[in-house]
Amino acid sequence: MRILFINVLYEPYIGGGAEITLKNLVEGIQNLGHEVKVLSFWDKDDKEEVIDGIPVYRAKIPNIYLPYGKIRQPFLKRRLWHILDIYNPISKKIVLKQIRNFKPNIVSIHNTQGWSCSIWDAVSKSNVPAIQVLHDLYLLCPTNMFKNNNVCKKQCLTCRLMRLPYKSRSNKLKAVVGVSNFILNYYLSHGYFQDVPIKKVIYNSRKLDVNINKMIDLNYINFGFIGTLAPNKGVEVLLKAYHKIKKPNYRLFVAGSGKKDYEEYLKSKYKDDSIIFMGRVDPKDFFKKIDVTIVPSIWYEALGMVVVESFAFGIPVIGSNIGGVPEMIIEGVNGMLFDPYKEGDLEEKMLKFESEISDWRNKSEIIKQSAQKFLDYEGWLNQWEELYKLVVSGEIE
Repeated sequence: MRILFINVLYEPYIGGGAEITLKNLVEGIQNLGHEVKVLSFWDKDDKEEVIDGIPVYRAKIPNIYLPYGKIRQPFLKRRLWHILDIYNPISKKIVLKQIRNFKPNIVSIHNTQGWSCSIWDAVSKSNVPAIQVLHDLYLLCPTNMFKNNNVCKKQCLTCRLMRLPYKSRSNKLKAVVGVSNFILNYYLSHGYFQDVPIKKVIYNSRKLDVNINKMIDLNYINFGFIGTLAPNKGVEVLLKAYHKIKKPNYRLFVAGSGKKDYEEYLKSKYKDDSIIFMGRVDPKDFFKKIDVTIVPSIWYEALGMVVVESFAFGIPVIGSNIGGVPEMIIEGVNGMLFDPYKEGDLEEKMLKFESEISDWRNKSEIIKQSAQKFLDYEGWLNQWEELYKLVVSGEIE
């Protein structure tokens, strides 16, 4: 079987968890004996290359910039970019050409930024069955239902207009897969993918080396955050809460990077000897130092694989109760949930964690068990392979 994978970015351009998941999927499917190819964007002339054995075609993005990097683009430039991304006929031509050249049996579409919904017209015109994988809410809203540092409760008029071409064309697919129940149901509740025959959830998986030598200083309560330093990830919610309740025996490890100006703002405003900004690090170097991971997302996180990674290392999670994060956390077993929009709720949970610290430090093996269903990499690949075969066979349920 020949499978064409399409995403906005591909290794070494990692915009987030979707790119990590995609790389794991593509390499795994190739190892099962299928012929694969990745189609993605960059900001230079078109190029074909091989990355870790995977053939990759990088097309020059037919828009005014590549949505990647540490510099935040000016407002008007961002607005124009999203207008061009309502329906981009050049992206459609790029996809049609690759389908003609590669002749895939199936197309697996991931994040569509830069491709626009014209990509769905391309696969439909080519009569190649396609799957849309839902990693975020971009197909509903250019800012992922997140504006002015607040989650959007409903789709505004502007987004409804900008996404009009998306809703009807979403029915041109043979299957739609959510990486969580939340993300799939959210789209269905907005009328997307109504006529798509296969609608299912396949949770993401990770290949992880979880052998670490714990280096936790038991004299401290070691809180941690790992991920992109961005407003939607709620890192500032955490830093504010930490400053309110910090004690001499508290430490906060912050791992990750973000846009340069936002990083500098955080380090300046929340400067404190007990807050350690680690930058981008190997997850093992982070998890070996902490007692609990805090996932304070204030947007609709589709799944949040940092939760799985934390569990895999035996570390509990204090996570937001919105998006897909609650699907992974069992209160009192592997972590706690809090409302990121409720004043004082995170502080309360952090103090509660301190009061129960000895219990949590003894739950490492139980917590690791709750990660197992997300770490069954072979089983995950089998789910995808079975879906590809079903879609290609045309014997759709």
